[in-house]
Amino acid sequence: MKFKLAAAYLLIPSIALAVDDQNGVHSNTQAQDEEELVTIGSRRSGDYTIITEDAEKLVETAGALGDPLGAIFALPGVIYSDGQEPAVRGSSPNDNIFVVDFLPASYIFHEFGVSVFSEFILHDFQMYSAGFGPEYTGATGAVFDVTLREPENKPIETTLDVSMLRSGVFVEGAVTENSAFYLSARRSLIDLFIQEEDEPEDGIRIKEAPRDTDYQFKYAWNIDDNHRLSFSANGATDKAEAELTEEADFVASNPDFAGDARLEDKYSGQSLLWEFNGDEGTEFKLGYGRIDDESNIYWGDDYINEVGLKLDTLKGRYSMPLGNQFRVAVGAEISDFEWDYFLDQVLFICTEFDPDCDLRRGDRIQTRSTFELTDTSYYIDGTWMPTDTLTFDLGMQFQKNDFTDEEFIHPRFAAAWKVADKTTLTAKAGSYNRFADLETVLPETGNPQLNSPQAEHFTFGVLQELDDGWSVSVEAYHKTLTNLPLALGEDDPDQELRYANDTEGEASGVDIMINKNLTDKWYGWLAVSYAKSERTNLRSNQTREYFLDTPLVLNWVMNYQYSQNFNIGWRWSVRSGEAHTPIVGVQENPFFDDSVLPVYGEPYSDRLPLYNRLDVRMKWDLTTFGKESAIILDIINALNYDNISERNLDYDRVDAPGDDVVTIDSKEIGFQPALTYRVTF
Repeated sequence: MKFKLAAAYLLIPSIALAVDDQNGVHSNTQAQDEEELVTIGSRRSGDYTIITEDAEKLVETAGALGDPLGAIFALPGVIYSDGQEPAVRGSSPNDNIFVVDFLPASYIFHEFGVSVFSEFILHDFQMYSAGFGPEYTGATGAVFDVTLREPENKPIETTLDVSMLRSGVFVEGAVTENSAFYLSARRSLIDLFIQEEDEPEDGIRIKEAPRDTDYQFKYAWNIDDNHRLSFSANGATDKAEAELTEEADFVASNPDFAGDARLEDKYSGQSLLWEFNGDEGTEFKLGYGRIDDESNIYWGDDYINEVGLKLDTLKGRYSMPLGNQFRVAVGAEISDFEWDYFLDQVLFICTEFDPDCDLRRGDRIQTRSTFELTDTSYYIDGTWMPTDTLTFDLGMQFQKNDFTDEEFIHPRFAAAWKVADKTTLTAKAGSYNRFADLETVLPETGNPQLNSPQAEHFTFGVLQELDDGWSVSVEAYHKTLTNLPLALGEDDPDQELRYANDTEGEASGVDIMINKNLTDKWYGWLAVSYAKSERTNLRSNQTREYFLDTPLVLNWVMNYQYSQNFNIGWRWSVRSGEAHTPIVGVQENPFFDDSVLPVYGEPYSDRLPLYNRLDVRMKWDLTTFGKESAIILDIINALNYDNISERNLDYDRVDAPGDDVVTIDSKEIGFQPALTYRVTF
């Protein structure tokens, strides 16, 4: 779980955008429901030392740059948010949870778009976009479940990746007859190609280009045929620094933000997992994980936002068959959260519902404190197969936390009916909750009395298998979201509370996947999503489109093995432009002299132009001095299409109340090639 207050959120996209303008380096990364993923291809089961076919197809998708999670945006129902994290089926990115090797994770994506995982360590990846089962807690949106592969017991091998964007080393091999390890370490190289600028561009002068590192270590011991013990250690860092001048848009409206802006994030985690697989079909997992996560931002008038998280989790699951038709599973998860934070900054009271956050500027606050929370959940899950064509799954989860003293009982249901030899109907339903966003409940910045956001999910789908590896899946969904935070303003009688649970939401849509498994040297899929997502202010009864609402998303992915040594693929993404609040006027800035602010029209009533991006990936397998090698060429935005990500007031041409409105567009990455050389020895 990562935390940044509203003022700090203004800085990260701006630094990233400045780097994009210099290099064209900007990853847009985002994934899908289990049934939909399975339709991409059959899974190799039983061998946990290799990547599954489904996950491998995601890794090889054009535009992913080999990032195991880089292709999740090519799947139905997924878009990316301002922070480059996935938003799924009308929910907020904050509604998601990430699970890695059975245990919760907090640091999946680097600040500037790519995941922290090397492609060499992935076994499987699933995204449950709605209606997930009772074993998952703390999410009202989607679940991203990553399984890292087991180390292979073989002579030690080393693979080097040398790329213009990111390079790394991967080492794997046996320790003993029954144990093995691997180690992956990577570093981005963007900073090596960018020199410190003498003059700022668009109000931002790069002082230290974004730099990230990550490592993953795993050791596995197969004690005997039934018991396995594994230890993992991982970590990541993100750093960037820029000088912000008055020419930067958000500095023009907040002059005290001018000056150096520095981002420093770091993460480390360790886990121990014991797995037992009995001869009679019983399974047991027991895991412990420790996370240390720091997120620090410094900017402007000596403003500081330092937040550290320590998370300890103990999690267990036991499942067993009851005859030939039943299987039951029980599990529990206990997580202790401890946040240490130091805040010295201006307080902005706003949420995703508010496009005019500049007008919600409050007083400067300074506080150093600790916030603790223990979250506990228990569940039981039963699967019944009365016939070969009918499956029911019914589960119940109990969840509570000791901060709000709320207790929840969540029923969850799923059913699958094979109505014909190649036709399957599915249905899922369930209720969910998560803890509120940290900034909305801290005593110094929010309302500690806020309740937990809740959701209900309903889905209905059909999967039609066809000949020659073809299949079509269609799934409709509906989500209701309650207890969302509403930012209180000067017109609210309880303004001193800062936030109240007075926002609700709905999200509905249809996801379609036309899939072709690997036959005749090629595979691919066409994913189409139609969706609508809204939020309602219960105090004013005003309903608006959610700011991430994207009615139409289309992704066409192809991969062709032209010859034994040459592979080519592409991903073509087309989607509706982002919801946008039009600027209809210019007003005086009430907080600063000689400064202006936009006058906004109806929130999220307009849209930016259509998004259109074609990515291409080519891979040549070869031998270098007798060693297996590869050359990979990725071309991002091969059509060099101008994709607009933001539309803001042009402060260079507008400087007084009453001036005509002049806006300026921020564009995403243009045509950008990236070359990688890989060798294994």
